[in-house]
Amino acid sequence: MKRVIKDYKNIGIELLQLLLKTFPDGIYEEDLICISMPKGKTINVVELKTEKAIYLIKMDKVMQNKMDSFTGDFEGLDPFSDGYRKDS
Repeated sequence: MKRVIKDYKNIGIELLQLLLKTFPDGIYEEDLICISMPKGKTINVVELKTEKAIYLIKMDKVMQNKMDSFTGDFEGLDPFSDGYRKDS
C-alpha cells in the first residue's frame, strides 16, 4: 500500500470528510505523528487510511483550530452555552 504525504490545504473534499469522520472530536496532540524530514526538519501528521493508500496529512495549530470549529470542540467555553448570551 502506498503512503502519501499531503498538506491539509490540498487534501480535497473526500479526504477532508474522512478526516472529520476519523477525528469527530478534533485532533489532539496524541493523534499527531512526528516525522523527521530531510535537513533536520520535522512535521506533524495524522494518518488516514483508505483502500488505496495511507495518507499522512500535515497538520499545524491552524488546522487543528479549524477542525475544532467543525467538531464543536471549543476548549475553555461553557458547553451549555449557545455562545450568544453573555453571563449576567
